[in-house]
Amino acid sequence: MSQLFSIPVRPPYPWEALLRYLTFRSTPGRETISANRYVRQTPQGSISITFDSSASSLVVEGDAGPPHLRPRVERLFDTRHDPSPVTRALASSPILRPRIRKLPGLRVPGCWEPFELCLRVILGQQVSVKAAHTLMGRLSSRCELLQATHLAAADLSNLGMPARRLQTLRLFVERVADGEIRLDSPWKDLAARLACVPGFGPWTLQYLAIRLGRDPDAFPIQDLGLMRAAGAGSPRELERLAESWRPFRGYAAMYLWIVE
Repeated sequence: MSQLFSIPVRPPYPWEALLRYLTFRSTPGRETISANRYVRQTPQGSISITFDSSASSLVVEGDAGPPHLRPRVERLFDTRHDPSPVTRALASSPILRPRIRKLPGLRVPGCWEPFELCLRVILGQQVSVKAAHTLMGRLSSRCELLQATHLAAADLSNLGMPARRLQTLRLFVERVADGEIRLDSPWKDLAARLACVPGFGPWTLQYLAIRLGRDPDAFPIQDLGLMRAAGAGSPRELERLAESWRPFRGYAAMYLWIVE
């Protein structure tokens, strides 16, 4: 495996924290994550990504890279982010200040493959992170190629999901397969299409807006984890607290999710 290229990132860059977040949100059989390395299986071979702290850059290695490899890495690891404006905007918050001090420079993990992220978010509705990871493993085992056309024809029964969520999964897969939903569309257009799929409610769309839409101010106010971390007793109270975190509520959400 040879070095393909490197991508500089602005320090500080919390590489290990990003990998920890992605570990149980990865795609089994396609992504392998250790303490300091991300490995992705592609049709062209394995891609390995590590962080060189001395050069403050991501090092991408592989036998051969798939098309558009660099943008995938940049999207997954938020490499173009400048943490300074976020730090200045959020550090005045008593809730966020200690988290920023503990883990400065936090990025928003994106995804390697948008289709897989959408699948994972559907599977993660109203279950724990580990339970959703288990479901993603079952789905990967059920369909060797996690592609819309293959999943649309696959038997998705007995995955261990409620009927309503399974219906959401089926409808999403079918609409991607027939071209009604194009995951390479601008986020505003894509979000409008996804909102027409029963089961894609406000939480799902706001979470995807953070990681897929790269909206720095997206914020799922219904998220129980965010409410607990912020000490809010209701979505309305959380929304009120989060007003002072604009225009970086998406990064605030990552701090509340990742840093205790």
